Amino acid sequence: MKHAFIAAGLACVISLGCSILKSTSLDPRRLAFVANGSKPGQVLVKTDDYGLEDLSMVVNVFDGRIIVADNLLRRLQVIKPGGAVELLVGSLKDIAPGSMRAKQFNFGAIGAMAMDDDTIYVQNKFSTIRDTVAQTGGRAEGMDFAPSYILAFDRDGELQYTIGQKGTPDTPFYHIDGLALDSDGRLFVISRSIESWNVFRFKGKEREVLLNLGTLEFRDRQEGEIFDGRIDSIRVFSDGERLLISVSYYHGLRLKYIKIFEYSIPERKIEKMVREIPDPRNVLFELIDDKYLYLWNVSGDRVRFEVTNLDGSVINNVYMDVLEKRSHYARIVLDESGKIYTYHVTRDGIEILKWE
Repeated sequence: MKHAFIAAGLACVISLGCSILKSTSLDPRRLAFVANGSKPGQVLVKTDDYGLEDLSMVVNVFDGRIIVADNLLRRLQVIKPGGAVELLVGSLKDIAPGSMRAKQFNFGAIGAMAMDDDTIYVQNKFSTIRDTVAQTGGRAEGMDFAPSYILAFDRDGELQYTIGQKGTPDTPFYHIDGLALDSDGRLFVISRSIESWNVFRFKGKEREVLLNLGTLEFRDRQEGEIFDGRIDSIRVFSDGERLLISVSYYHGLRLKYIKIFEYSIPERKIEKMVREIPDPRNVLFELIDDKYLYLWNVSGDRVRFEVTNLDGSVINNVYMDVLEKRSHYARIVLDESGKIYTYHVTRDGIEILKWE
């Protein structure tokens, strides 16, 4: 569906020179419901009279499969559409032996996750110390000061190896912003602190690349004014050789505009500016198919994604009434092909929707 409306919009822009900007409103379809509870296929949700006691769960979708981390029950589950459990890893308390595919593992706190056909990568934190949570383009979010390692499980739930900053466990990671996989199955760990961003690339247990992007200087001078740029998000091209870096420019404490740059890993430098975003309400949400940028804009109860190509041409505007559904917490996730999902946390559990 996503490819259909992008292709239609692209044909309109290129072939017809349309003066009418294309827009698409997506509707939700329930993909799965994970009930509140401690049984397999459930997730523990704790609420009080004011809402969630703690945001203790993490949900992602990879190739149509749902992966749910439960930091109260200390386990993760791979769940098929419809709710059937494909794999459970973690605490096996109250789970009958042989009743399902399950592996015992003692997690600390589960953070970022990534998955392909062979491997499930899981950030395992030593504790759950957190700073302020910030929602930027639908991701993570907070400054997680707990040291952590990346665990690599096979699709049967067996731990294969553990990764630290140097590869085989040594120095733990700090402030992990996200995990990503390129088309060759190499793992990217994007790590940040208040002042710097680091990007690690691993082939199996071996670290191939370490980039300290905090050394890059982003500064503009316009009409005698100085605008200092700060990196706000990083995305990975599928070839694993390029990064997309979003930089917010400030005059003092006031955000003025955003620029997006393409960075070459082999050359260790910025190759070009992809586009400038004059409206700072639009922030980079995701890079899809190495061709399209999804820029996030929240206006009232509607979410809007402006879809552009890397030349800056607007292909589509995608609207979603995400906030109409009452829930304690809602979040948008995109899978590797650009399909859009949301999950909504209520007292009864987590509803996962696919938008088409």
